[in-house]
Amino acid sequence: MNFFIITFSILFIMLIIFYIFILKLKEKIEQIEDKLQKLLKTRTDLIPSLYEISRDYLVKHNDVFEEIIKLRKVQFSLNDYNVSFLEFIKNEMAINHEIRFIYGICTKNKKLNSLWKFIYIKNLIIEKNKSIWTKIDKYKKNINLLNNLIKYKNYTIFWLLLPVHKKLEFNLIKNIF
Repeated sequence: MNFFIITFSILFIMLIIFYIFILKLKEKIEQIEDKLQKLLKTRTDLIPSLYEISRDYLVKHNDVFEEIIKLRKVQFSLNDYNVSFLEFIKNEMAINHEIRFIYGICTKNKKLNSLWKFIYIKNLIIEKNKSIWTKIDKYKKNINLLNNLIKYKNYTIFWLLLPVHKKLEFNLIKNIF
């Protein structure tokens, strides 16, 4: 009888620790998502500067920036509504694709490449991208850990007791930048 009470107490304590760990991990993931959104927004806020600097140096300037301007408008509308992180990331992936396209065009222009303003903005965006990569790596590790914990939980008796059954989708972010 005494052995049963001790075993049950240990299992109950383990369950509580497991549950608290999952909740803390979910909270940490949400914090990283918020930081990532802020970093992505600040990087995207540098695009108007890039637009103005390259205005006199690109032949079809408005055509080059047309798609990214549309995506910026979408980003502003997403900011007005409380959208999910994955919806936000979909738009940011498209913005990132357009930034790469614009860089490809701008680096072919020798006059633009020698401007200190362009080099400054380019370096700022590269610096933001490095910070974004660091956060994405942390995000991937935490999501993988959470998914593994949820998988382990579902193979044990804990699935009856713990209300954590939502697996976070991570497929979109695997190839983000």
